[in-house]
Amino acid sequence: MKRILSVLLAAMLLVSPLTSLAAFTEDQAAELDKVLARDFKAYSTLGGCVVLIENGEITYTFSYGMRTLGGDPVTPETAFRVGSISKMVSAVGLMKLVEEGKASLDDDLSDLLGFPVRSPYAPDVPITLRQLMTHTAGLGEPFLYTRATRFDAVPLSRLFDEDQWLNTFLEKAVPGKVCEYSNLGGGIMGSIIEQLSGEELDSYMRRILFDPLDIHAAAYQTPLIPEDVLMCNIYRMPEKELGRELTRDEPCDTSYAPMLHYNRTAGSLTITPMGLAKIVLMLCEGGIYEDQRILNNSTVREMCTLQDFRGSVQCETGRGLFMNIITDYQVEGRTLYGHGGKAYGMLCAAYFDPEDRTGVVMLTNGCLADSMYHGVGKLGRFVLTHVYDALEASGYEAESPYLVED
Repeated sequence: MKRILSVLLAAMLLVSPLTSLAAFTEDQAAELDKVLARDFKAYSTLGGCVVLIENGEITYTFSYGMRTLGGDPVTPETAFRVGSISKMVSAVGLMKLVEEGKASLDDDLSDLLGFPVRSPYAPDVPITLRQLMTHTAGLGEPFLYTRATRFDAVPLSRLFDEDQWLNTFLEKAVPGKVCEYSNLGGGIMGSIIEQLSGEELDSYMRRILFDPLDIHAAAYQTPLIPEDVLMCNIYRMPEKELGRELTRDEPCDTSYAPMLHYNRTAGSLTITPMGLAKIVLMLCEGGIYEDQRILNNSTVREMCTLQDFRGSVQCETGRGLFMNIITDYQVEGRTLYGHGGKAYGMLCAAYFDPEDRTGVVMLTNGCLADSMYHGVGKLGRFVLTHVYDALEASGYEAESPYLVED
């Protein structure tokens, strides 16, 4: 069903800030620009962008610095590697398959992947999709996974052979009983998406998410980013040391190969700030973007539901389904849903508050990324706090979202 639009959509690209739609006056927007510039400078940021969502619209953008050393300035249409935010975005694709009845959250991964997936420390305990999506599957970070991220993947089943599984699993971690963050688990999601959809990952995500949201530049493989889109390199700051160069010369495999494509969904997504903001907006709106339903409202609610002692998860996780939940110890008076990203020197954040239909995306290509507060990068925390403080000071009021059920 379609959402009834209460206002005409306005242009949402490139201008920073977009004061015509925001609750901010021109002076308030200019003041927020100064505050964000001060935040980025304090954390030695090379380049970054902030996007604000209000009442189902992208209303404000702020750009800072350069995409490469001595290069072009960052804009809202510059492509960034977003690290572990890839997990949240990819989970949209996986949950679409769950909606279609191709899997359920407590299905055994052995059945979904077609080979035995068992921990040597609990060989009789099924490892489930829900556990994978809450980092409770007992998976570690084996060398063979690291090797796969360097474009040298062995078949996924090899990681679960008896001569490898002691490296693949955390020692004595019973699946569903221990929460330990795992990039391998995030990567296996890509193999499951291909296995269940019958499509190569990038092709599938373009069809069900990127194209419907009119996202021009989004891909798990940088050679697939359109030639007219400028990409950021990633730097370790303040040394300005190159951490990762994004280049279209990297290997690119668009074949359907689920057993080899477990090296993408954990952290390889490259996307523009505007593109990521559209995805955050869709999640904030209960699965709707403009007049299209991407996910059912109930599916988004499940992604945002604390999974502690839910189904096959029998421990505290503090998480939804590849969805972080941060309470008001981060941003006073709010519970925010979303994900962060941190790799090679960059720090990113993408969070939303469905209670008042707001959200904030912050992408950087290098900053003092190791400075953390309760698991959230301090720069991201300050940006979230300052944007929400400015929004509340502006007198922002949430409008009825006109959502319909599934």
